[in-house]
Amino acid sequence: MVLRNLLFFILSVSAVAQPTSTSKAEAVGSETHSWNGILVDAARTNCGPAAERAVISGGCPVSMQTANFALRLNDGKFLKFDEGGNTKAMDALRKSRHGSKTVVDYWKTGKVSKAIKARVTGALTSDTLNVETIKVE
Repeated sequence: MVLRNLLFFILSVSAVAQPTSTSKAEAVGSETHSWNGILVDAARTNCGPAAERAVISGGCPVSMQTANFALRLNDGKFLKFDEGGNTKAMDALRKSRHGSKTVVDYWKTGKVSKAIKARVTGALTSDTLNVETIKVE
C-alpha cells in the first residue's frame, strides 16, 4: 500500500514537472512559408499617379530612400518586413541587376519602368513578416 502511494506521488510530481505543449495559436507565427509578390515601400503612401500605375495599385515603388519594405501580394495584402528583413531587402536589391536598375531609373526619371518582383521566405507574426530569405527577380 505504501509502495503504491509512493508510486502515485512520484507519477503526480513528474506529470506536473513536464513542460506543457504550445497551443496552436502560439505555433502559427513560427511556421516558415514562402510568398511571391511585388516589393514596395512600406512607409510611403503618396507616390504619384505614374508610379502607382506601374506597380499594382495601392503601393509605392521602392526608391533610393526606402528603408521600410513590404511585399504586396496578388490579393492586395501587404506583408511588412521586420527590421532584419529591411536590411535583407536592401542587400537583395543591390545584388539584383534588374532591381538595382529599376530603382536607379526611378530615381533618375521619376517613372517606374517595371515592378520589382520578389520571393520571400519567413514566418508571419501578427502583421510583420520575419524574413529569412529574399530573392529579387
